[in-house]
Formats: sequence, C-alpha cells, structure tokens
Amino acid sequence: MPSPAVPDLAPQGDTAASSNRIARATAVLAALQTVLFLVPMAVLGQAIGWPASLRLPAAEILPLIAGQANAVLVGYGAYLTVSLALIPLAFAMRAWLATKGVVGWQSDAAAFVGAGAGLFKTLGIVRWLSVMPMLAAEYKAADQSARQAIELSYRTINAYAGAVGELLGVQLLSGIWLVAIGFALRQADKSWLGLAGIVLGSMFMATALRVAFPVAALIQSAAVPLALVWFVGLAVMLWRDGRV
Repeated sequence: MPSPAVPDLAPQGDTAASSNRIARATAVLAALQTVLFLVPMAVLGQAIGWPASLRLPAAEILPLIAGQANAVLVGYGAYLTVSLALIPLAFAMRAWLATKGVVGWQSDAAAFVGAGAGLFKTLGIVRWLSVMPMLAAEYKAADQSARQAIELSYRTINAYAGAVGELLGVQLLSGIWLVAIGFALRQADKSWLGLAGIVLGSMFMATALRVAFPVAALIQSAAVPLALVWFVGLAVMLWRDGRV
C-alpha cells in the first residue's frame, strides 16, 4: 500500500523567512530616520543654533557657518544620510506591506512619493554642504560692498533650495507619504500606528500652507518630534513582526 503524500512545507518556510528578513530590514531603515536625525540636532544645535538658525539673516548665519565649518559638514552630512535613507525605506515599506497582502497601485504610488520626498529633501540639504560653506568663506574675507552681493546670493539660493527641500520634501511629499502609509498600515491591521501616521502626515501637509499662512509653520515644531517618535514605533513594530 503506497504511503500518503507528505505536503512540501519548504516553500511556506522560505516565504516566512523572506517576510521576516524584509520586516527586519525595513525596521532598521525606519529606526535610522530617528537615530541619524539626532546627529544634526545635537551637532548643528550646539554649533549654529539649528534649526532656528535657518531663519537668521545672511549677515548672522554666514559668520556662524564659517566659524563652525567642520560641525556644519558633520551635521548636514548626517541629515543628508537621513534623507537618502528615506528612499529605500519607501520601497521597503512597499515590500513589507505586500507580505501582509496590501498591494495595488496605492502602495506603488506611495513608494514613489516617499522616494520623491527623500530626493527633494536631499536636494535641499546639499546646499549646506557645497554652496553655503563657500559663500561663508567668501563673506568672511570680503569687504562691505562684496558682502552685500554675497548676502543676496545667500537669500536667493536659500529661498529656492529651501522651497525644494522643506516645502516639497519635508512638508508636502513626506506628508502625503505618511498619510498613504497610515492607511496602508490600517489595512495591515496596524490600526493605531496607521492612524498616527495619517494624523502626522496631515500635520506636515498643513505646514506647507505657510506659503499663504505663515502661522502654519508653527505646526512643524510639533510635527517633527512626533515624527521621530512615530518612526521609532514603526521600527519596533516591524522588528517584532520579523521575529514572528
């Protein structure tokens, strides 16, 4: 009498192991959003009073940058890494959501929006590692008439790159991505974390209204620390999911 066929459990085991690896890798990328962001907060905060220094006039911030050149490079280098890390995180979240059965054009679009947010943030930050240190060095050695031209260059570059990095990257696209991920997390039965993402993303998008309503910029002062906590929560959830 032939023995009964034994079902092949290897494919299921391989799938579970792959899902766990995706969850753990995504958890690391999510944690980096908070861990690495602490570097510019500490280094730039101590050296040039960042982020309040972003609002200083050129005549005040350029001497600070010139006097703290190494700290500026270290701090903004870390911030650049944070922004770049958002790009793989956006696609890693898409892959993890797929393991939970959350697929479709919405998750695909969310991945590209998140990657776009990382790209625009990167483009905005690059100015602090290239053009601004150069202007600061020239400002230090220039006479009064030349300094006026340098101050104009600073304001122009800062207005443009700031709009690209902050308005498009940090506020608008990051906000849309957080809202989209929030809804996706709710589909994946992570309701509270998803709801928090929706609220947080809405706060970032509301901050983008500062173009017409300057008072809206105050929302970002609350949204940023909340985002750091949210990314930690996301990382913990993903890491636990990768150990199941």
